[in-house]
Amino acid sequence: MRAAHRAFPGPEGEVATWRRALVGGTSAWLLSRLLVTTVAVATQWGATGSLLGGKPFVDLLSRWDSSHFAAIARDGYAPDSTDVAFFPGYPMIARAVASVLALWSADPVPVALAAVAAVGGVVATVLTWRVVEVGSGVRAAEVATVLFVFGPYAVFLHASYAESCFAAAALGAWYAATRERWLAAGLLSALAGTVRPNGLFLLAALGVLYVVRRRAAGRRIVAWPAVGLATGVLGWTGYTTYLWALTGRWDAWTRAQEFGWGRRTQAPWDTFRDTLQNVLHHRLLSARPQFLLDVVFAALLVAAVVYFLVRRSWAEAVFVGLTAVSLMTSSTYVSLARNTLPLFPVWAALGSASTRHTTGRRVALVVLVVGVALCVANTHQFTLGRWAD
Repeated sequence: MRAAHRAFPGPEGEVATWRRALVGGTSAWLLSRLLVTTVAVATQWGATGSLLGGKPFVDLLSRWDSSHFAAIARDGYAPDSTDVAFFPGYPMIARAVASVLALWSADPVPVALAAVAAVGGVVATVLTWRVVEVGSGVRAAEVATVLFVFGPYAVFLHASYAESCFAAAALGAWYAATRERWLAAGLLSALAGTVRPNGLFLLAALGVLYVVRRRAAGRRIVAWPAVGLATGVLGWTGYTTYLWALTGRWDAWTRAQEFGWGRRTQAPWDTFRDTLQNVLHHRLLSARPQFLLDVVFAALLVAAVVYFLVRRSWAEAVFVGLTAVSLMTSSTYVSLARNTLPLFPVWAALGSASTRHTTGRRVALVVLVVGVALCVANTHQFTLGRWAD
């Protein structure tokens, strides 16, 4: 992605690009939603004989972590609960929305969670189009957006999960940074940091982008704009401080990860070994193919980092690289593949490559075909409450 090195259009051109992003991005998201919803409804019908399996429509894509987000939105955090492993941005926004919806609904939290995730998905998709078009042109934006919304784990753009909100905040921060609006970039990065812990990786990448752009322009690196960008740390530090006040421990989040889900930091070769054990011997048969996909996606993440380094796309390499290191030094690769969804530099690079040469177009086509197939399969599994990472 080369958005940082391309001239921006004038006012009239900017209005036109925003209009294209809004129409193109929203249309792509709606088509993705149609696919995911159709698969989910068909899955429920096949499994239960009922279109929604006897559940409200808003619960169709509410599984696994969704119950933790719902508990946080309803009751907040308890000092002894492993729910503190989930960052507060998404459920707290849903809680605010639910307080309004409570005027019409007896149980507004599921509706609020679904609505906030949907808005986050639309915003993330529109911003994907906008960022890529400014950097690489309309055709690249079309390809990148389609790959994003029909990717292997696109179900999590629509499920009651935090991925869509994180992607929206992260893309907003990146776009602000490419416009050299460093305070806005910092504040949006802080928002991303309240949604997911990898907001810190985003902030590190934005810091690299800041240095690269300032040096290229012959400006001082130590300057007031750096202070604005530094506000990005407030999201993560704010939640960490809150947990210290709640539990009396600075490591409350990592302890919750360990005791709730067995996550701990270890050597990457141990993580690889333990993941292979899950591929071969996990007690849930439906989990074994997913762990295999996690291994495949780990290799793809490494390839993506190498690609960005070769192209001297330093900020993109930092964002994807730190995410990869974090996931590949956990107890296993669990959720690694799902975490590729908000790694927008990858989708942007694929879109850009598709406009430059035949190989890029072929790779993009293969990614799309495989992505749609896996999206259908993962939506099917997720709807049934089986393993979907």
